[in-house]
Amino acid sequence: DVYKRQVSKVVNIDRLEDKDVVLQPGDLERRLSLELSELFVVMCERNRKLINAIVRQNPSLLSNALSIVVRKMPNVLDFDNKKAYFHSELDSTRDQRNNFRSVELHITRGNIFQDSFAQLAHKSVADVRGRVHVEFLGEEGMDAGGLTREWFLLLSREMFNPNYALFKTSVSGTTFFPSPQSYINPDHLQYFKFVGRIVGKALLERQQLDAYFTRSFYKHILGQELSYHDIEDIDNAYYKNLKWILENDVTPLELTFSYEDDSFGQHRIIDLRKDGRNIPVTEENKVEYVREICNSKMSKDIRAQIEAFLSGFNELIPPKLVAIFDSKELELMISGLPEIDLEDLRANTEYHQYTADTQLIKWLWEILSTFDQQEKAAFIQFVTGTSKVPLEGFKALRGIGGISRFSIHKSYNTKHLPTAHTCFNQLDLPEYASKEILMDKLLLAINEGREGFHGFR
Repeated sequence: DVYKRQVSKVVNIDRLEDKDVVLQPGDLERRLSLELSELFVVMCERNRKLINAIVRQNPSLLSNALSIVVRKMPNVLDFDNKKAYFHSELDSTRDQRNNFRSVELHITRGNIFQDSFAQLAHKSVADVRGRVHVEFLGEEGMDAGGLTREWFLLLSREMFNPNYALFKTSVSGTTFFPSPQSYINPDHLQYFKFVGRIVGKALLERQQLDAYFTRSFYKHILGQELSYHDIEDIDNAYYKNLKWILENDVTPLELTFSYEDDSFGQHRIIDLRKDGRNIPVTEENKVEYVREICNSKMSKDIRAQIEAFLSGFNELIPPKLVAIFDSKELELMISGLPEIDLEDLRANTEYHQYTADTQLIKWLWEILSTFDQQEKAAFIQFVTGTSKVPLEGFKALRGIGGISRFSIHKSYNTKHLPTAHTCFNQLDLPEYASKEILMDKLLLAINEGREGFHGFR
């Protein structure tokens, strides 16, 4: 009875003592644990601002008294707090790094990938953790940090050189994902492990890379589940077909649990499950079909490449540590916060059923002008799929058909959130009644994003 009175302070004991429920040994403790977990989630969500303010005042709390927040509810932490914690945890090993030998790299600019691979790929993890010092052969100058920074940027661009056949470009041409056909390069898995090491090394050294991946690949790095929406920037037409399948009757299509593939002139039928070509897709199993075909195209077909990359990446970056980020935050960690010129974006925006003088549009630019650097980056990620800003400015923004400037289209259901079509750099924006409603809806759309079903890993 004393125990029950203690439990009743946090759970509804009457609900647990329903006459139709027979409690087995341990049931009360398990249910208490579940109730406490739910209570913890609610408390974190309701006190998000307070938690972040406290952490900013004393960041070490995330390693001590508030470590449970990192383990159980990292999503309530703001990006700046996650970033500070991430670097703090990595820096905690820096004292040990004094024992590591520095890595001297002698690089030819015209052969930067092969030279770097030859000198780094086969070194021990302890050696790779050491400080890098770069010499560009035939050039004067001591590396006081600037040459290393340049080496990271140049090497990251060379990773995507089509001659290595490691990555394919997304439909927008601005992001990359592992090529299912990378096996035509006999060294491809060694190269993927090397690329993983370089990305991990850059995070360890707080160096930025000129490397932007598809959302699905970031999720693979984080060990997060994929959504069928993630296939949109890999194959937009395929995404539209899958979306149509989920929203319509598939019976007339006579689909089976298989798909056709044409690579290097060879036509193949690939089964999604055993004897899949003879298993019809029905209204009852079409969600499974979409899940399995996305799993095949975004995971199974590049499993070896992903595992090779992660084997190099996780040598330097612990999986549990990087998992505190979401896919958009990981992009910012790897590639840095971009400098976003709102006036340039505004000057290169097209309107459909709106004009630059529409009150809603004026409110939108006023709201965006109040955003800090991280919030602006999140908005650009939301409408274009990546935080990358073209060197030539937003007039050179690319989409599925080439140059595709940012456009704002009028949508007609004000109960809906703003939506984005990243392949076209398009924002569909309902005409909300007030600036406050617009801001609330926009922030919710940016921060929550779109989520479909899960379970591809």
